[in-house]
Order: sequence, then C-alpha cells, then structure tokens
Amino acid sequence: MTIGTGTLTHGVRMDLRAVLAWTTLAAGGLVLLFWALYLTDAATLGQEDPLRATFEGAFPLADIVFAGALITTGALFLRRHEAAPFLLVVSAAMSVYLGLLDVTFYAQHGLYAPLTADAATELAINALCIGGGIFGLRTGWRLWSRR
Repeated sequence: MTIGTGTLTHGVRMDLRAVLAWTTLAAGGLVLLFWALYLTDAATLGQEDPLRATFEGAFPLADIVFAGALITTGALFLRRHEAAPFLLVVSAAMSVYLGLLDVTFYAQHGLYAPLTADAATELAINALCIGGGIFGLRTGWRLWSRR
C-alpha cells in the first residue's frame, strides 16, 4: 500500500489525497457560501442580536483567507504537489483557532442558551471547525512527515 492510499470495504480503493482534495475544496466553498448567505441576509444566524452581529462582523476577512487556504490546499492535492500536506496543516490550524474563538465568545456570553436553531447551527459549525481541524492537523502532519 502506498502513502495516501487505502482500501475500503468491498475492495474499493480510496486515494486519501483525492478525498482530502475534494473535502478541502468543498469546505472552502462552504465557508464562502456561508458569507454570501450571511452578507446578503439570506441567512440571519443571529444578526438581529447586536453583540453577535458585531462579533461575526470581525470574521469575514479571516474566513476569506481561511477559505482561500482550503481551496488552495485542495488544488494542490489534486495536482499531487508536495506542499499540499503542509498547507493542510496550515488550514487545519486556522480551522481550530477560528472554531475556538467562536466557542469562547459564545460560551462567555451565554449565546448557546437557549438552544435555538441559530445556536444549534453555530454549535455545528464550531464542531466541524474544531473536529475537522484536529483531523486535518493529524492527517496533514502524518503525510508531511512521511515525505
């Protein structure tokens, strides 16, 4: 078995780098979609609360850089570029950091309670950022260290 390749059930082969490529491309696209929906008021996610709106207003630039890093990571994995695992670690670290900022702010200000649809959405986003980031750190580091 080569690095980055594994076998799933039923003999289907999976190329880890291809999975990482499409996952990071999709994640970057979702970050951009979130901001398109948020900034056009198509998704409200707490915009009516001045505290939440002010906090979220600080994130577009950081999230655009984050989305760019994710999309670049995906493109590099598709091209099998040797820098892809390193950029995955960079993107994953950004994901964990941004997720922890959100969790800290929302928890300190009691914004997860009561558990509304907006709060549940925010919790899901935070879990994806932190969990996905930890997975990306682990996977990217393993791929990078085995070069």
